[in-house]
Amino acid sequence: MKKLFFIAFLSLLAVSCGKYEEGPGISLLSKKNRITNVWSLSSRMTNSQTTNLSNSTWKVEINDDETYNSQATYLGIPFLNESGIWKFSTDKSQLLTTPSGSSNTDSWEIIRLTKDELKLKYISGGDTIVDTFTGQ
Repeated sequence: MKKLFFIAFLSLLAVSCGKYEEGPGISLLSKKNRITNVWSLSSRMTNSQTTNLSNSTWKVEINDDETYNSQATYLGIPFLNESGIWKFSTDKSQLLTTPSGSSNTDSWEIIRLTKDELKLKYISGGDTIVDTFTGQ
């Protein structure tokens, strides 16, 4: 009986923890612990087509104190240096960022969140963009 209860409990736990489209289904780390990292853009899909990133870099540091720093370069020339605050949406399905000195909040749908991989989807100018970041 204990074995059956344990299997049923684990099954329920696995189903209830699967918040993101690409997983993970279950994690012992909290979502905040998993998202807190230094992330580097490793791939981008625009309307399901691979985008060439060979001339660009993008690094985002998401801190435990709910601040972030974002830096990007193209052809070695810096074009983004932004800091601000971040939080999860109420249901933790989205990452919300607000740059310092701004009242505008950007929303990113979280597709995958592990301690080593962060996948975000957003709409820009009618294009659907999926960015995949790897943790350092």
